[in-house]
Amino acid sequence: MPQATKRKRSSSESFKEVRQKIRALEASLSDKSNLNNIVEVFKYAKSDNPQIVHAAIHSLNRSFTSFLMKGDLQKVKNTDQPSAKDKVQIWLRGQYIDFLVHVRSLLSSDEPGLQLPALNILMNNIKSESENVMNLNGSYHFANNVYGPIVKAIISNANFNDHLRKELVDKYLNIYDDLRHYFFKDAAEIMEHAYEIKERTTEIKQQKKKIKLSGNEEKPENLSLMASNVLSILENINTMPTEVSEIDEFWTVNPGQYESKNEKVKTEDEELLGDEGLLSDTEEPEEDVTNKQKKKTHPLLQLGVHRRGFSECWLKLLKLPLTEEMYRKVLLILHKRILPHMSEPKLLMDFLTDSYNIGGAVSLLALNGLFTLITEHNL
Repeated sequence: MPQATKRKRSSSESFKEVRQKIRALEASLSDKSNLNNIVEVFKYAKSDNPQIVHAAIHSLNRSFTSFLMKGDLQKVKNTDQPSAKDKVQIWLRGQYIDFLVHVRSLLSSDEPGLQLPALNILMNNIKSESENVMNLNGSYHFANNVYGPIVKAIISNANFNDHLRKELVDKYLNIYDDLRHYFFKDAAEIMEHAYEIKERTTEIKQQKKKIKLSGNEEKPENLSLMASNVLSILENINTMPTEVSEIDEFWTVNPGQYESKNEKVKTEDEELLGDEGLLSDTEEPEEDVTNKQKKKTHPLLQLGVHRRGFSECWLKLLKLPLTEEMYRKVLLILHKRILPHMSEPKLLMDFLTDSYNIGGAVSLLALNGLFTLITEHNL
């Protein structure tokens, strides 16, 4: 017993020492002559000790967020003849990208104590990336170039568990309209792409064609795993908007904040000059004005856009290989949780027909869905 206590204290002291080193390295990064210390912190981020990894990834996140907001991580335009400053920025951006890749890999860690912090770091990074671009351009931007790879890492995750799913859905997707919409959009594209790759691979095997691989070809995803992960997320999303006024929570910012500023300026000009300036002596028909106003509304603030994203995600999921249990889960929530938000409910007809052909209890549930389509959606 005394020996066990001694080992535990020694391990704790070792972690404290490493944590102090990480903090010292992080503090040194305020001087750009010490940027190479990022590499040292990165080594700790790849440690076998979860506590050390936890401390290192948070340290790197703070450092890279600071660099990002200062503009030090922007892409260098002139890469043919970069200056010394450009070379440093190119290197720093490369380290940042490697950091994001590493943190995404932690989403599939066996250690929940790393999975959840990794997710939170990545989500905060989306906010920082979006804010940075909006500050530069003065217009709304959602960093989907960062979010898309996160979505792929999640739905392709062989170690996707209830802890990670609950954190993702309850803390983010069930609250923020932008995160939920782009999850639907990205997941649909990823599933469709994975399905097409699988189809091409199957076709080649069936035709027994011998092809020489270059080593860069995409490997088929595990579609069953992807379907299981996506379904476990979708079946727990229960906050789809039913009217425009419900689209009001954003992880980044409300796109209307930017549009309202432009709209205010334009309205003042129109009051003084009219739509065509000083020469305007006519009024547009009310219908045309309404159409123009619709065009001015950011897509993220349009109910139809959210419904299309929702529909696409579900339809792409239902093309993937499903188990009988998965069919049952979908059919049980079809009436109240899926059909009301579909942009075109009739597109579920093929799925319901396939479900009916399975037989047993699934067939009965499918009949209920078909009856709903016929009676409530005039099919």
